[in-house]
Amino acid sequence: MKYRKLTDINQEMTASENALQQADQAFLGELQKVAESIRQTAAERPVILLAGPSGSGKTTTAFLLERFLDRWGVETHTISMDNFFSTMTPQQRELSAKGKLDLESPARVDIPYLNQQLQKIIACEPTWLPRYEFPTTTRIDQDWQLTRKPNELLLLEGIHALNPEVITIPEKMTVRIYVSVRTRVTNGETVLHPSRLRLMRRMLRDRNFRHRSVAETLSMFEHVQAGEHKYIAPYKKRALFSVDTFLPYELGIYKTLLDGELEAEMQHSLLRELRQMWDDVEPLRLEQVPADSLVREFAGDSAFHY
Repeated sequence: MKYRKLTDINQEMTASENALQQADQAFLGELQKVAESIRQTAAERPVILLAGPSGSGKTTTAFLLERFLDRWGVETHTISMDNFFSTMTPQQRELSAKGKLDLESPARVDIPYLNQQLQKIIACEPTWLPRYEFPTTTRIDQDWQLTRKPNELLLLEGIHALNPEVITIPEKMTVRIYVSVRTRVTNGETVLHPSRLRLMRRMLRDRNFRHRSVAETLSMFEHVQAGEHKYIAPYKKRALFSVDTFLPYELGIYKTLLDGELEAEMQHSLLRELRQMWDDVEPLRLEQVPADSLVREFAGDSAFHY
């Protein structure tokens, strides 16, 4: 586990106009090493499985890895497990609205259908793939078609991608990656747990793309964490690579984008550590953040189309 002092972060991120870009380049450098390893084993391991808890930056990490590989001539196709969720029944929608449906459970995934389509892709057969519409909780089964060619890679990202009861592809055919925030920020007295950074990422994503308030995101997060401990964390040991998706300028961006809404909720127990260092965070402008930054997955205006 890595620790970063808030005073050092403030100083580094305000030292020059290029500080945020330099921080992103350091992260990209780590991803490039993973991509290079994937390229070296592409022939025998054509499937990349990328998992991590909510707010870990799985989607952007997947696209960045794909971009490295594509540029090197290793054509890579990225698909999201979220699109294989089963359409909710009216009863499930009612339970979900009341917060009584386990949204983190692997049971939400149509596991037989997912593995059937994955086997077709691996066999280089034309394969119809679905799209899940979150506003209506409905899956569209024949949304687009993929035909993987020999020597091309398939990258599957989702919270359950490392669970062998969900993904039944033989392990020897896969490269397995676990991503999450690992770095802890401290002001000398208080240590901010990495899950709180992921919580702020969710706050932005939920507000920008799912029409949820900060208060609603907070109310759901304890259930989300329970699901992480139950369904995701037990499988991270299967990963061949572990990626820390922490970016040192994150807190400064969240200070600018969430400050007013967070202030109204600062007495919430989940925000206790954040409350004790929030005044010391130096605000930063979103315009300084590169378009392909992982933070853009949550803040918007990303170079990638999710």
